[in-house]
Amino acid sequence: MMTPAAVERLLATARAEIGYIEKATNSQLDDKTANPGNNNYTKYAHDLDALGVYSGRKNGYAWCDMFVDWCFIQAFGLAKGMAMTFQPMGGYGAGCTNSASYYKQHNRFFKSNPKPGDQIFFSENGGKTMCHTGLVEKIAGGRVYTIEGNTSSSPGVVANGGMVRAKSYSLSYAKIAGFGRPDYELIGDEEEMDAAGFEKFMNEYRQKLRDNDSSAYSAQARQWAVESGLLAGGEKLSDGQPNYMWEDLLTREQLVTVLFRFAQLMGKA
Repeated sequence: MMTPAAVERLLATARAEIGYIEKATNSQLDDKTANPGNNNYTKYAHDLDALGVYSGRKNGYAWCDMFVDWCFIQAFGLAKGMAMTFQPMGGYGAGCTNSASYYKQHNRFFKSNPKPGDQIFFSENGGKTMCHTGLVEKIAGGRVYTIEGNTSSSPGVVANGGMVRAKSYSLSYAKIAGFGRPDYELIGDEEEMDAAGFEKFMNEYRQKLRDNDSSAYSAQARQWAVESGLLAGGEKLSDGQPNYMWEDLLTREQLVTVLFRFAQLMGKA
């Protein structure tokens, strides 16, 4: 049985990573866009290496499968995240073919009828080996919508593309090899959220957004907002910069404060 709250917890974790770009060197790994490059250095491999998840250290290797594993472990903890995807500690789950085999060994690999929270696998040779993987977000209109690491926004499968992106494919797309179904029953009803649990989850989720991560397209607007005094920033980050929390949610209190400051700039307040 799929546990809706557990699936949504996983997908919320994955969505928060959209826009992450792999790094040129083993530096600034936690920043979404800093130090961009094509050398496969990521925070996902770094974190999993520190936990000893795989048979060896994997930072600097292709990371689509590591992104999926990181999302499970980030959402549910090391023990449950590994158990849900049927992986042994120190195993070979950093590779797509091996990850698919773990699902197959437990009769949890399906070639059709995906569900949200499944792990989707792609193949270039009819399923003999897997070349790419991601998470199923939803199914609608004859398409499967995914969140994938190490891909790009270009249509079709893009393995080793260097970014976390949301994508979609026709359910009849020939390169879809199948779907691994994690064991969400390990989470069970104990993880269904009451109001206090939802508040805790939202606070944890927003904490990830409360830094200066931002996209290049907004650079001019952000510079104007800071220089004009519309945004003053919060407590300073570890590098001494004011924390503008660019990706955080906007409250009504914050909205009226920004509008008031704008009115002051226009001589209206």
